[in-house]
Formats: sequence, structure tokens, C-alpha cells
Amino acid sequence: MSERAASVLVVDDLPANLDLMARRLERSGFRVLTAADGPEALRVLAEQAVDLVLLDIMMPGMTGLDVLQRVRSTWSPTVLPVIMVTAKTDSADVIEALGLGANDYVTKPVDYPVALARIHAQLRTREAARAEAPPVAEGEPRSAAQAGPGSVLGGRYRLASRIGGGSFGNVFRARHLELDREVAVKVLSTSAGTDPEALARFRREGVSACRVKHPHAVAVLDLGVTSAGVAYLVMELLEGRSLDVELEKQGRLSPRRCAEILAPVCRALTAAHAAGVVHRDIKPSNIFLHRPGKNEVPKILDFGIAKIAGAAALGQNLTVDGSLLGTPAYMAPERFRRGAYGPKSDVYSVGTVLYEMLSGRLPFVPSSADPLVLVAMQLEDEPPPLRPLLPELSPALEALVRTALAKDPEARPTTQLLGRRLEELAMDPFTPLDDERVG
Repeated sequence: MSERAASVLVVDDLPANLDLMARRLERSGFRVLTAADGPEALRVLAEQAVDLVLLDIMMPGMTGLDVLQRVRSTWSPTVLPVIMVTAKTDSADVIEALGLGANDYVTKPVDYPVALARIHAQLRTREAARAEAPPVAEGEPRSAAQAGPGSVLGGRYRLASRIGGGSFGNVFRARHLELDREVAVKVLSTSAGTDPEALARFRREGVSACRVKHPHAVAVLDLGVTSAGVAYLVMELLEGRSLDVELEKQGRLSPRRCAEILAPVCRALTAAHAAGVVHRDIKPSNIFLHRPGKNEVPKILDFGIAKIAGAAALGQNLTVDGSLLGTPAYMAPERFRRGAYGPKSDVYSVGTVLYEMLSGRLPFVPSSADPLVLVAMQLEDEPPPLRPLLPELSPALEALVRTALAKDPEARPTTQLLGRRLEELAMDPFTPLDDERVG
């Protein structure tokens, strides 16, 4: 690839700056992509091939340094160069950005010829590193971002259409070339790299976290790392839709319908906890309503993905998403304290999902987009009672949800008790709550 064909992503929250830099780069022969904030930049990087990023630091919400940390959890400086472009000129700011993995630092107002020379220098370094990299097999992607339809992983799995995705990577319909069998392949966003210790850790954690075998947990068939360090999981291919899509269509679900879905989920979690595995990311999008014919089989997705992706990232001394593994709206309070946690954290997440299924809303809805507001609510606030929202709801079911959402993990039921009690209440909604049986 020549420098004139390179793709440059420009990230700046000021439209005038964004437009000016984009037009200059286009006149210099680059293919230019733009993003007005951090989340949009990460979406572009997940969906398109980018050769270099020009990244502003001072942006509202997710700053440029936040974006840089997320980028470095997936791409190394030689794979995806990042040049910070900012008005911050203090040496401490430069040191911080370079320490987080920036390749270079350009200050505003931008001297464009100098910036252009630095862009060319970084692209030359990138091309030199690619030329020295070990050869990859035909059709094999050099990075997770390059994996797409037509790519072949491990010489066995040819990717077809993209069927889903999330914070940990993209999921593709694929075909096992030797067995001529359709499967689902999740390509993890975080590379395992090529360091032998990192690869061993990824495989060890992957085997440990995916040992859950249960009819209501998606079956993991294989896992691997390509010669270029792209980590992937191979799973059974499901047909149907996820619970978040069901909720979007239905709004609220009846207690009986909630039990039909969540009781099997609780049984799968009970089996996982007995095997020493905590899911860490129970939420509607990770509960799939598999429909092989006329029957429905709820299945938990992404068992162990957080642990596996964390193992891959630790090979680079990084963490996925820069810090916590999980989705904050469904995470137990103890998760935010960075202390020890266990199976009862999954119970809290199931309780949050149950609250949402019954009421059509999450128990905690912050007044602003600041994630710290949500964290504070999870740590300190009690969820709004359900019965004022749903007068027809039985007191026993409301109490069950409340115990699942207890701030103290020890006050929550086990997944086994939660699932069994939910089934009982679905059959007889006004059965009195026996605190000893639930807690």
C-alpha cells in the first residue's frame, strides 16, 4: 500500500477544525474518515480499515486520552499509529499522551507541512514494521480490524456475513472448511499478540472459562490465535434473536414469560458457578432465544469472554475497555469497587435483567450521559419499587427482585434459588415469600 492510498481518521469535536484538516489531507491524496467524538471514532475503527489516527485530546465525555487507551487495548503503535493533535502544550500533557501509547504529538494551531511530514514518517515506520512481520497465510487477516467476509482463520474457518458484535469483538457466520459445517466465529477485538507467554495465557484462560457445558449455554467448539495474533472463538450457530431485541419489540414481559427465559439462564449459571466460572456480563444482548424449529431454548452467550479477552489484553499489560470488564448498567456494586467478587455478582445482573423485563426500564436511569453518575447510583441508591409501576405485580415477586438487587452480595439468593423461586412465582404469583429459602 502506498502512502497516498493510506486511510487517515481525523477525530475532533470542533466542526471547523475537522473540516479544515479533512480537506487538507484529501488534497494531499489521503482517504479521510472523520469522527466528532470518541465513541464515533471507536465505531469507525471497529468497522473500517484505518492506517493512522489524528486524535484531539480535549473532547467532552470521552477524551482523546480515553480513546487512546481503548485503541491501544486492540492495536499496537506499529499497527495503528496515533498522532495527538491538540492545543495542550504542557510537557506533562505530552509525556502522558506518549506514555499511553501515542506515536507523536502535534500542537494547535497546526503547522500543516510539519504535520504532513510527521504523518508520512509514521506511515513509513508502519510499512517497515509490516514488511518485517512474519508472513501470514493466504486470506488470513493481519489484525482483528481486518477480519471480515472472506477471511480465513487458522486455515479452517472462512468468515461469511457479520451477524453481531459488541465490546469484545465481531461475530461472523462462518464455515468449517474441512467439515463443511456452518459455525459462528467471534473475532476478539483485543489481539493476543505473538508473545509465547501471552498466547499460553490466552489459551489457558480460554479453556478454563469455556469449560461450561450446559444446554442453556452456547457451546464453544474451538478457540485459536492466528500467526498474526488474531484471537477467535468458534461457537455453535444459533437461529432466533437476542433478549434485547425481544424487549425492544414487546416492551414488557409477563412474569410467566420472564420465568420461561430466566429460569433456564439461572440453571446454566448454576452449572458455571459450580465449575468456578463467573460470567461477568449478563445482560439482555447476551441472552439468546434460540429457536431450532418450533421450540425455544434460551442460551447464555459470551461465557468467559470477559476473562478470555482480559487474558489476551494482559499480554500487552492492558485491560479491555481501559478498565472494567462488563456493562455498567447491569454490573453489581462490588464490581465498581475493584475488589473481590463472585457468583453473586451474576445474580445481581440477572436481577437487573428481570427488573427490566417486568417494567420495561432499567432500575437505574441516570440524568446525564456521565457514566460516573450511573456508577454512583449503582453504589448508593435503591432501585425504585416495582409495584407503583406495576400494581398488578405480586408482592412476592417484587421482593424477589429486590433481594436479587441487594447491595450486599451475601443478601442475594444463589442463582439456583433465584431460578427456582421465579418458576414457583410464575405458577402461583401470590405465594408468600420465604426469606430463608431465597437468601
